[in-house]
Amino acid sequence: MDTMGEKIKRSFVWNLALFTLLVLPGVLGNALDTEQKDDENSQRSDQVAVSLNFGSEFCHIYTAKLNIEKLTLPKDIIDLAVVKEDIDSDAAITYTVIGTSPLCKDCFSFSGKKLQLIKDLTQEIIRSSHAMVVIQGIQNETTSCVVLNIHIDLEYPNPRLAKDFYKTELKSANGTTWTIDPSFGKFTATTSDTKMENNLFNFTLKWDDDFDVSTSFRLSQSQGQETSLELSDEFDIGNLPKDGTISFFIEVSDISDPAKSSRSLMTVNYPTKPDLNTTPSATLTSETAISCKIQEDPSISTGAVVLVLMCILAIALFGWIGYAYLNPNISSGRFLISVICFFSDILYHISFLQNRPGAERMREDGEYIQI
Repeated sequence: MDTMGEKIKRSFVWNLALFTLLVLPGVLGNALDTEQKDDENSQRSDQVAVSLNFGSEFCHIYTAKLNIEKLTLPKDIIDLAVVKEDIDSDAAITYTVIGTSPLCKDCFSFSGKKLQLIKDLTQEIIRSSHAMVVIQGIQNETTSCVVLNIHIDLEYPNPRLAKDFYKTELKSANGTTWTIDPSFGKFTATTSDTKMENNLFNFTLKWDDDFDVSTSFRLSQSQGQETSLELSDEFDIGNLPKDGTISFFIEVSDISDPAKSSRSLMTVNYPTKPDLNTTPSATLTSETAISCKIQEDPSISTGAVVLVLMCILAIALFGWIGYAYLNPNISSGRFLISVICFFSDILYHISFLQNRPGAERMREDGEYIQI
């Protein structure tokens, strides 16, 4: 028969173990035991020395890592040792698993003093990368317990779409309603990880330039296993960049671990000058028609600009000549007189050389000689 003190002691240990399991799953390492190591310093599960201390009223806490990448069941987790026994050291000790968090029924069991994983872990444990196991030892109706904080080590690749690069176009039959062609249908995210089941992913549009892609494009679903690219309700091809092409990314990431992500580049081509004739409601005035004609034929606009510039220069030249002629005492007038005199002298000398007497004589054979 247990004494009252032993019952109180055992009840205290049990209540503490359940409280630790159900209420404090996120702060065990910092609250109850200084023996727990940080995650970075955690050892592999088969290297951790875990001891049942029958002389202590508290559940000691230990931390270990378990790699399940290439796991063969049953897998030895730890080998328990006994630090102190209050009674006969030859008495048998019964080891049991009294609970796990998150719940994983019948996943852990004892083979002698070895704690083993005998069943595949639940998806909840794999996604949280964490499991706590409360272990109890009984010897001659005296109990002791430990809490094993297991970090699940699983390396799995980033989720990806089927391609790294996609290219499509915007097309319209009437100039008002636009479609993505080809549309590519559904973009399905996949990962080669075999431990995760029914993976869910985040889908987002990402871009590097100043143009806000979300004003023209959207994804049909932001979460799930697949999505598709669509035009937004406010889509207007006139709001797109004028170079006729735009590129952006479709990013897929794991919901449970957003750091696991990848991007696929989407390039969309589109016409920069929609065919005005395909718009039935467009009524062109004469001024609009001329403006469109000039825009369609760059040579006309260039020639018109040159002609206008020449007219402006001619008007300015004749205006300056008139102004200088009427004001001979200013610098412009004196410069004009100098120019007129210069050209007059040139013309006078040319005329004198051509008309002076005896400048040329004709030989008998008909040739001219210079005198």
